[in-house]
Amino acid sequence: MSTPPHSTPLSQCHNGQVSQIVALNGDLEIKMRLVNLGFHTHSVVEMILTRGQNLVVSVDGSRFAIDKKIAEFIQVEPLA
Repeated sequence: MSTPPHSTPLSQCHNGQVSQIVALNGDLEIKMRLVNLGFHTHSVVEMILTRGQNLVVSVDGSRFAIDKKIAEFIQVEPLA
């Protein structure tokens, strides 16, 4: 899957940043895990907190704690 030109990995977003998911990268297992958690293209995601290698994000109103390595597979475009 090609990455949109102005996208960035979710792992590089700052606290409070609101973005839209534009692509899920990685192998099928990783993509299915992300989809099962609620990470879909066009979903709105907010970075709540970054602490070391752990991120707390809100996707369509649900909060998740994910590892920074997993967040590398989620491509987003800032909304604001």
